[in-house]
Amino acid sequence: MRTLMFALCLLLALPVQASGPLLTDRDRQVMSVPGFLDAHPDMMYRQWGVNAMRRNDQEGAVKNFLLGAHYADKPSQGYLAEIYWYGGNQPPDRALAHAWMSVAAERGYPLLVQMREKFAAALTPEERERSAQLQQELLAQYGDAVAKPRMDDHLRRQLQEATGSRTGSMTHNLEIAYEENGTRKVMKGSQYYDKRYWEPESYHRWQAEVWGKVPQVDVGMPTMVDSEGP
Repeated sequence: MRTLMFALCLLLALPVQASGPLLTDRDRQVMSVPGFLDAHPDMMYRQWGVNAMRRNDQEGAVKNFLLGAHYADKPSQGYLAEIYWYGGNQPPDRALAHAWMSVAAERGYPLLVQMREKFAAALTPEERERSAQLQQELLAQYGDAVAKPRMDDHLRRQLQEATGSRTGSMTHNLEIAYEENGTRKVMKGSQYYDKRYWEPESYHRWQAEVWGKVPQVDVGMPTMVDSEGP
């Protein structure tokens, strides 16, 4: 089967890593613990969306990227922009694509800003006007002003459910036991419950560190690649 792989997919290495291309080994270890992505729906739905794209399931990809976008995930919003820009299994909608990429670039992540500008340069005046209208609609539902608090509330609830009153220094006494590839592993609670993964302000700062370092690239047309399966 031939699958349409967009520029973001071509740039980013994606094991668990639809969460970011510049993760540390420590980050990857924490994210490999079962249940971590369930508690981080922005990354979880982004990963599911990427998996759907690799299966050439555009409908499933859009559904999951929308869920990721609901939780303030800028890369998910960028993927949606690419889907609407290039069309794939549906006619392209360049105004909607540019609107999504403008929302995705809201935090100034270099790659997303670069793609927003490339999209903008190709719009007609009519598409530019429609995009401006669509941006306001998308920002009202998916912009940081509304989506970040949604994600923050989710993180706080997940941390409270997981640790109860055992926060702060108490996590140093916890051990997280899990299996990876059939091997039993143990992780210190202080590593798993590091603030960067659970405390909203630190979490967003961590995400900015990861995505803010993505190098600029020459964003061209999508590439058709062979994929396994019928």
